[in-house]
Amino acid sequence: MSDVLTRDVLPTAEADVGAAPRGSSNVRHLSRMELSGGGQIVIQGSTAFIGHQHGPEGTTIMDISDPRKPRVLSQIMCSHPWSHSHKVRVTGDIMVVNSEREPGKGTIREYPEGGFRIYDIKDKTNPKLITFHKTYGKGVHRFDLDETYAYISTEMDGYVGNILVVYDIRNPSKPTEVGRWCLENQHVANGDTQHPKGAEHRLHHAMRNGDKMFAGCWMSGVSIIDVSDISKPKTLSRYEYKPPHPEPTHTFLGVSHSIGGKRIAVSTEEERANRGPDHGKPHAPLRTWDVTDPINPKILCTYELPESATPYDTNVARFGTHQLRERVDTDNLLYVTWFAGGLRIIDISDPVNPRERGYFIPQPSPGANAPLANDVYKDERGVLFLTDKKLGFDVIEFRG
Repeated sequence: MSDVLTRDVLPTAEADVGAAPRGSSNVRHLSRMELSGGGQIVIQGSTAFIGHQHGPEGTTIMDISDPRKPRVLSQIMCSHPWSHSHKVRVTGDIMVVNSEREPGKGTIREYPEGGFRIYDIKDKTNPKLITFHKTYGKGVHRFDLDETYAYISTEMDGYVGNILVVYDIRNPSKPTEVGRWCLENQHVANGDTQHPKGAEHRLHHAMRNGDKMFAGCWMSGVSIIDVSDISKPKTLSRYEYKPPHPEPTHTFLGVSHSIGGKRIAVSTEEERANRGPDHGKPHAPLRTWDVTDPINPKILCTYELPESATPYDTNVARFGTHQLRERVDTDNLLYVTWFAGGLRIIDISDPVNPRERGYFIPQPSPGANAPLANDVYKDERGVLFLTDKKLGFDVIEFRG
């Protein structure tokens, strides 16, 4: 049986232009879909590709040529009941998705599907599986991709926690490993002493910028990696917060142009669903960095939203950063998801003093105590697409 469903079996994915946001500034709301559990979204031309937080849905492919009436073209289902496939990347006619054990399902020891899949997407209504590449353990989380390499964050045999594995995908039917990178104390099979943080000391994912990669390292801060020799990635710098911040680092992104004569990077931390003893401590922030000297990255600003920035109870709702648009244009605007804080549009023209230029707080899904703004993408027209971790897909325009 094919794992691709056609749009005819997806009657719930219909645009609802009348779904007014809970709050917004300098933003026009174009449409909303009640799309289940949206994870990562990427766009190529007039097509959106959306991973899903929870199975059985895996990846939805959508026609967004009319942003007021997005239309589902096809949907790939997860091939295993314990899997989720919430991350997706596209290059040319190739789509890569992760295959990871969904938290709370099954057992890691018995999970057979940890890895990634590569699809041929010439026909968006009928994506075809080219290959499944098995990695190890619970499998692959977030990753970066270009026309030559996939920069995969995955568990691997002999390591504790996710590491970076680089695959050459020029022959998509046979991805070939070309290099690895890990944090200190991860490679226990090579004699490393396991880090006291265990698997919390790991790579979340690394983003390539020229001959460097910027890596969010979960409960162990950030790293900058030299990939001028892709077969031998090496650490240029490691930065850990002192004192430790209560939330893990999700994304570390190098800005491709200089700002004020300096090389800049930005990062988000991920507000966890259950803060437990961290109640009352700062929520997950946005940070700006001076990385002019990649061996000595320096924090320029830790930017936090006040709890008054959302109409929802932050003692109950998940509130704090998660993800940002993984590209910064020369207008220096960031588009950052803030869970119950919605989408925040932040100007870093002065990286020491970021300034909010607009925001969009969507309605929560039925039965939810707040929205869970999860991922964002801006297309070539300047239209913004926002996923919700539980339910919802909003299309907006920034009017600032």
